[in-house]
Parts: sequence; C-alpha cells; structure tokens
Amino acid sequence: EHITIKWNYKLGLFHTLIDKSWSKLTITHVHAQENESVTIPLTPSPLSLMNAPTYEVSIFGTKAPGIDMGEDVAKYFSYHLGSATRLLYIGGNGQREIPGAAYLPKHYQALSIAVNDKLQPQRIRFADAAPLLITSTASEEDARKRLPPAARGEDVIVRFRPNIHIDVGTEVESYDEDSWNMLTIRSQVDRAQEVSVRCLFRTVRCLSLNVDLEKGGMIATNRQLYGLLARDRRTNDKFPPKFLFRLLANGRIDKPVFGQYACAGPSGALLRVGDEVEVIERVSRASTPISPLPGPSIPNHEGHASHVNG
Repeated sequence: EHITIKWNYKLGLFHTLIDKSWSKLTITHVHAQENESVTIPLTPSPLSLMNAPTYEVSIFGTKAPGIDMGEDVAKYFSYHLGSATRLLYIGGNGQREIPGAAYLPKHYQALSIAVNDKLQPQRIRFADAAPLLITSTASEEDARKRLPPAARGEDVIVRFRPNIHIDVGTEVESYDEDSWNMLTIRSQVDRAQEVSVRCLFRTVRCLSLNVDLEKGGMIATNRQLYGLLARDRRTNDKFPPKFLFRLLANGRIDKPVFGQYACAGPSGALLRVGDEVEVIERVSRASTPISPLPGPSIPNHEGHASHVNG
C-alpha cells in the first residue's frame, strides 16, 4: 500500500535536496535534530539493487514494480512517520502509464514530441497522474484572496505543488489555464529552442491542500484551501467522469480543480526560470464555465515561467 500526503499529513514535514551533480538525494525531516538526515543515490546502480526485494505498486489504477532502497532510509521514514515504511525505487522499464490516458479523446491523449519529431506516448514514475502540473499567478492570487487576511502572506502555491508556475501578469483572468490546450515555451537563452506542452485535463485536488506544512497536521478550517475552492471550482468536464472520480447528481465532479496536468517535449529539453510561455491553442467547454473564460476570438497571451520545479 502506497502512502500519500492526503491521508498522512506527516509527509509534508520531509524536505528533499538534490546535489549539484544530480547524483544524490538528501531527505531531512523539519523537526529532526540538526544535521539528522539521510542521503541516497538519486539514480541507484542496477548492481546495488540486484538482490533487493521488489513489490508491485498500484497508484490510481496503474502498476509498476518498486525496488526496496534498504534499511537506513526505511528506518528514517518509519521513525518519523510512526509506522513501518519502505522507500521504493521504480523498477522494470522505469515507467508506468498515465492514469486515465486511455479514456481521453485521441486529440487529448498524452503524446510527447520526441527528439526525432515523432510522437510517442509519455509515461510517469510514481507521480500521481501526469509528468507536469501547470498553474498561473492569477489563479494563485485568487486562492490567496480566499484565505483570511492574516493568512494571505503565506506561500500559497507550495500547497498546490506545481512543476511549472507561470507569471501571467495582471491582465489575465484567474483560471485562464482552464482553457489552455497547447503551450510553447521558448528558451530565454536561445529563442530558437522551443518546448511544446500539451495540457491533458484540469487537476482534481485532494485533501493535501489542507496540510499544515509546519506542523504535519490539518491546517485551521478557515485556511483549508480544499473547502475554499470547492465553493465554485467543482468541475472538470474535460476529464472522463467515469474514471476515478465520484459524480454529483448533476454530473459534476465532487472535487475542486486547480491547474492543468500536462506533458511536454522534446525529450531532454531544458526549462529555466524566466522562459517565455505562449498559449497557442485553447479548448472550448461544453458545460457552463465556473468563471468567465476567453473565447476563441480572444488573442493568445504570453507569460513567463516564474518558477520551474523538477
């Protein structure tokens, strides 16, 4: 059984750091004694895992083998989580299917542009549902305004955990990303270098939005973003309702949405903070939108990636 932060809030108390050589991963618990951390290889050698136990891991209906990373890191997590825990490294071909991809219409399927310009299916490791999660500063500001005034100075976007957070300026409506279908990201170093991003479906949020990242418990009720967003953000008509999610009587999904799951290509491309982002294609919604969205006649806008997480 895999552990997720939406059920075990203590996971929010672990911080990770990748060294400059991209060879080591250091894990630290925020309440641990000074210098008490554990370091493991970011990419373990096959030889080191040859005799390690292997388990089948199922996440959102897709499966992959997980190889045990050993006793030291298992003891570290078990101690701080208060229950027996093993850390696993994805085995097999190092990939699993994107959940729900088979249910998407063909023009939305998770395809990425490969180096040889041929489309090929993308895969993920132990991430929830997609390689990327994209949000915007306009939507971040809307979420912030839902909090009580005394809490609006906190880092709101860290609770949404996006890979790519785009600075869209002040002229773009919040949740404009609901209608994004294709983006182009141009390198600030060489504008000829472009990355294509395909938005798959809006991100259904879970109770992880209510985690107190300082105490490892549930945050105060008036700061719980899950409930604050659920007031008017319960919709996800682009994602197939029969897959994974419970429906309300009126056919809308009983979970708030924030951001877009996405994939990108070409494989191996490098994204940097400050790269230019352009919306090149939008999708129309069959159902009534939850907030005003630009129609097809509205010109595309450009923004800049304000931060890019690995």
